[in-house]
Amino acid sequence: MQSTVKQTALLLIVLGATVAPQAARAEEKEEARKHYYRALQLADDGQLEGAIVEFRRSYDLTHHFAVLYNIGQVFVTLAKPVEAVDAYERYLADGGEKIAAARRADVEKEIARQKARIATLEIRGLPEGAMVRLDGKDLAKAPISAPVRVGVGTHAIAASAEGYDSAETEVTVAGEDWQVVELALAKHVVEAPPRAPVVEQKLLPVDSLALSPEVSTPVADALVASPMKHRPVSNTRIVGIVSGAVGVAVIAAGTVCGLLVKGRHDAAVTNWNQRLDSKATSLQAQAQDLATAANVGFIAGGTLAALGVVLYIVGAQNSPTGKNDGQHTHLFPTLNTGFAGLSAGGTW
Repeated sequence: MQSTVKQTALLLIVLGATVAPQAARAEEKEEARKHYYRALQLADDGQLEGAIVEFRRSYDLTHHFAVLYNIGQVFVTLAKPVEAVDAYERYLADGGEKIAAARRADVEKEIARQKARIATLEIRGLPEGAMVRLDGKDLAKAPISAPVRVGVGTHAIAASAEGYDSAETEVTVAGEDWQVVELALAKHVVEAPPRAPVVEQKLLPVDSLALSPEVSTPVADALVASPMKHRPVSNTRIVGIVSGAVGVAVIAAGTVCGLLVKGRHDAAVTNWNQRLDSKATSLQAQAQDLATAANVGFIAGGTLAALGVVLYIVGAQNSPTGKNDGQHTHLFPTLNTGFAGLSAGGTW
């Protein structure tokens, strides 16, 4: 009993696996038949573009070669020889021996007639990757190695690429023509923004200021009558500047000596701890000499710097007014072998 049940179940599975695909294929055939008859009705009504869509949908469902013959006929009526030849050639290839000899002869004759209405274009000169359009539809990207077939008449060929200006041309071809189309793209140049105009500013002469209504007469007279005069630095201020500079230099030298004192003193202590009394005594003596030099530097430098400040302030009250009173003083650097400094001279 159990064996019979198993065999029955297995038989049902096999039948289901066989019937299901057949049912699906039956549905596809029915759907394809609907599209096919709808295409025939559209063709009878003169709606040939719609008929092409329906015929192709029917062929996609069944891939029956007979539909290709109908597609070829519609393309012949639409005066599209390239598409008609493609459909007829696929019809002969897919149908093979299933096509009657008389029908095959008629189709081959029609193919020859349509090929006489086809021209060939060879598109050159485009940069790699440029998109080529034929009669407003994308064709392919450059380089296009295979020749392009077109029907008899005038066709628009356009191309565009990133970084290039687009280009377009028209060609008129007759049947069985072979024409080379040179379509070059110029590199796109970004124009720089225009420069702002340069406004020249002209200075008015002093004479024109006197005549200008915007400038009062007293101001113009003052500009003409009282030119700017250079006021020289007084001799007292010069001496003050030199004294201050020397004082700062002496203070700096005293500071250096003061920094060296600690190093000598620490070295002396170290040598005393190691019982190197003679060396420690020498280092301590050096430390005392440096300390003396540092004190002298601070005192002398401070005195000179203070004197320089006083002379600089006093010199401001005795600045010359530009009159030649017969007194003058000058300072100039002196550099000789073993000597360098400032020399002063003049009359008082």
